[in-house]
Amino acid sequence: MAVATALCAASAGGFAATSWGLTDLPANNPLVTGWKASTNAVLIGSTTVDYWSGNGVGVGGESSSDGQHSLDNQSGFEVALLSFDQQVRLESVRAGWTQTDSDIFVMAFTGSGALTATTSLTGGKFSNLTTRGWTLVGNYADIGTVSRSLGTTAGTFSNTYSSFWLIGAGGFSAGAGVNSGDIESGSAVAFGTCPSGSNTVCGKYDYLKLASVTGTIKSNNGGGGSVPEPGSLALAGLAFMGMVGVRRRKQAA
Repeated sequence: MAVATALCAASAGGFAATSWGLTDLPANNPLVTGWKASTNAVLIGSTTVDYWSGNGVGVGGESSSDGQHSLDNQSGFEVALLSFDQQVRLESVRAGWTQTDSDIFVMAFTGSGALTATTSLTGGKFSNLTTRGWTLVGNYADIGTVSRSLGTTAGTFSNTYSSFWLIGAGGFSAGAGVNSGDIESGSAVAFGTCPSGSNTVCGKYDYLKLASVTGTIKSNNGGGGSVPEPGSLALAGLAFMGMVGVRRRKQAA
């Protein structure tokens, strides 16, 4: 019985967190697409995604000489859309490169209706994303180049699974849109400004390249859902056989 229990536990461990590297390849899971708007009040449009080995992906395709070849919020607001083949609870984000500041916001699509990587943001504005099925999971300051937990393994978002996740540069407020991510007296500081007498970070622009994310795949999630690996199925079978053997020995006794 002890062996059977251990085997069952090993099988259950097949649903542990998974890590995904981010590239600009069309076949990558998740598919990474770039989106941008010049202000919070104009329509969001698609833009390019570029990949730098060792650093990760950037959005926008601007000249590499001006520091804007990354996911950033200078001269417009940029987000990376991660489209997974499965329903995923995103749990951490890691940047491979940052400059100046590295605040991010993370959103999950929790609305209803058909959604694809090419239509999920079409017709939307940053100011109205939360009325179009997108839920703000959180704002995360100064993530640097180490893995940053999103706090989704417990609490409000522990049951939030989606195939579509947004990661944007800066901060985000529902109903208003993107901001600097730098807070003074409870409010976001305007880009490029520093309140009089402030002892906190001013409204810096954020630049980063996204290297990887981790998360948990939702089991039995229908089309595109996860399928138990052969090794997990074998372990489950052995566990079942072990329990049958124990039952037969008890009956023989």
